Amino acid sequence: MPEETDPDVKNPAGDEEATDFSFDPGSQVELEIEKTCCLTGEEVSCSFCRFPDYVRGTMMVMSKKAMLEHLRAGDTVACFKKVLVERHGPKVLEEHYSEY
Repeated sequence: MPEETDPDVKNPAGDEEATDFSFDPGSQVELEIEKTCCLTGEEVSCSFCRFPDYVRGTMMVMSKKAMLEHLRAGDTVACFKKVLVERHGPKVLEEHYSEY
């Protein structure tokens, strides 16, 4: 007899997991991707690592070299937050980024 924790056993209540990941233009905004690395200022043709800047309405990016360096160090989010504070002041983290 299959256990309730078996992944092949259907939910007896018939509930399905939410799988609607559609874009709602009324409540969501697609952010424009910045063209330069937020750390080095070099032009970036392919963005490998992104983080939103809701104040500017853009998606910050890192160059491949910067991304590899910070992913290995495990501090990419901290780097993006530092850039946000430099751009907009420390209150920006409280207002827009309390979840991160």
